[in-house]
Amino acid sequence: MTDAEVRTPVPSWVIGGALLIGSAVLPWALGPGPAMLVTAVIGRLLFLAAMIVFAFGLRGVGSVVAGRTLGVVALLVLGAAPLVFGLIPLQQVEPSDLGLLQLLGYSELAIEAAAALVAVVEIARARVIPGNWRFAPAIALAVVVLVQVIGQVVGVAAGSAGLEQAAVGLALGGFAAAILAPVALGIAAIALGARGLAVPNPQVYPPPA
Repeated sequence: MTDAEVRTPVPSWVIGGALLIGSAVLPWALGPGPAMLVTAVIGRLLFLAAMIVFAFGLRGVGSVVAGRTLGVVALLVLGAAPLVFGLIPLQQVEPSDLGLLQLLGYSELAIEAAAALVAVVEIARARVIPGNWRFAPAIALAVVVLVQVIGQVVGVAAGSAGLEQAAVGLALGGFAAAILAPVALGIAAIALGARGLAVPNPQVYPPPA
């Protein structure tokens, strides 16, 4: 008897990756216009769906956090936060109430950052994703944070003249967070899911004559 390696596709990763790409591309592809708010909500719904698929898998198979409670909760919070905060009718908030707007913005940023940090750590610890690919979400998060930090540092170092550089840095960080990181992770998820996970396949060979 010998074990020949075979690979089993992971449909949840393929579906989750497609949802993740769709959540990033759809709102930007249609651009600004009357339907922008609708497409933004649809994008957030797709992102939430992707996080649910990655958290639970399909039919109990394919959870990127091995079904661990902390990782599942982190992914669900990460997916739900943009949708919940996006549904808050900021148009009805008086411009004079700047404190409320800042509080909402900082709250969303803090919740999403904390959830993302816990999620990437749990994904790496679960070791469900093969090889070093399990560190891909952490690397994507680090790149997004680094771009934003660099923009802030340049702006502070340049003083009042660096406001433009800081704004550019924040814009690049936002673009990386909204487009590049989800698309890159989505493509990786689809590729890994299609390639599948290695599982032993017992095969019995007849004894030599």
